[in-house]
Amino acid sequence: MEDLAVQRVCGTSTFLANGFGMGAWSVQIASVQADNGLSDFMIGVALLVFAVAALGAMQISGKAAARYPVNYLCAGIGVAFALALAALGFVVGIASLIVALAAFGMAHGALDVAMNARASMLENRAQRPLMSSFHAAWSIGGAVGAGLAGILAAHGYGPVVVLPATAVIALPALLLALGGHQTAKPISTSAPAETTASTRRLRTILLPLLCAIAFLALFTEGALANWSSIYLKGALAGVSGGFAVGYVAFSVGMSIGRLGGDPIVARYGRRRVGVAGATLAAIGLAVVLAIPTLASALICFALVGIGMSNVVPITFGSAGRVARSEAAGISRAASAGYAGFVIGPPLIGGLAGLVTLPVALTTLVAATALIATFGMFAYRPTERL
Repeated sequence: MEDLAVQRVCGTSTFLANGFGMGAWSVQIASVQADNGLSDFMIGVALLVFAVAALGAMQISGKAAARYPVNYLCAGIGVAFALALAALGFVVGIASLIVALAAFGMAHGALDVAMNARASMLENRAQRPLMSSFHAAWSIGGAVGAGLAGILAAHGYGPVVVLPATAVIALPALLLALGGHQTAKPISTSAPAETTASTRRLRTILLPLLCAIAFLALFTEGALANWSSIYLKGALAGVSGGFAVGYVAFSVGMSIGRLGGDPIVARYGRRRVGVAGATLAAIGLAVVLAIPTLASALICFALVGIGMSNVVPITFGSAGRVARSEAAGISRAASAGYAGFVIGPPLIGGLAGLVTLPVALTTLVAATALIATFGMFAYRPTERL
């Protein structure tokens, strides 16, 4: 049996590469839109195709992860992810963009499920919290990918260069997932024994709340990943490469928060960390929408990243405690969260077509405020189960 450290490196590489690719794509969306002369509504439709494709692939990947070694799934799907990312650099018009985004969405959705299944398996084996560190790797990858794409864009390179280059850089890390095959098996779903009727009722109430939090948290993350660069491209039109600073700052803030998340949660508890973080995110979003400057974008998006950094790990961990089995709880919360992640971008696009993009983005302020409200009731009881 291979050493746990080797397993973690192989698993982490997938999160890192996936975040790297998604970060680069998020920054290049505005350029792809401009190069192809697409309206906010049209790009929203294209992102809806991405969402539907990703959700469909998640269902297939979940079943596959229960039958086949997840390291092979991660590596194989990772290659498809890199190819689809590169293809996005060569789109011409809305039709080819929709086809490319369908392929990219399927690859991303399938890889998301497979790599999280692997992370859950490793966390169970280690018998200590690891999920925040895996998600930290995703955030770090997102920051690096967005930063690199932003630098290349500032030097005049378009999607036809940036996206294929990003795919080539990510490919070795995606192939590293092949390692660790001896223990890369589906996680157990054996359910713990129920205790009392009151505990069962509590679990019945809490799990839907936790799923709602997961949905809202990843709804916010998905919307920021896809629309922050477009919003800042208009708000900071006079700043070269300024459209990239928002997502980079958000990713850096999230990386910092997740790297130190486990000890902070251990000291202050799920409810305090989750509620305070969501509140901080709501304030940061409100300020950057009201005062869109380069300084406010850097500071506020970083605060949003720090605030939201541990909401998803806390929620997934809490869901694992309240469900009949850890795997069942995490699965339900993850499904709700990923639905929010892929639904958020096209929904914001649709709203932007009806009103304006800044007004549409105010829904994220409401979403983070709801997370804080739900967290007041949902997180505390899970610490006693």
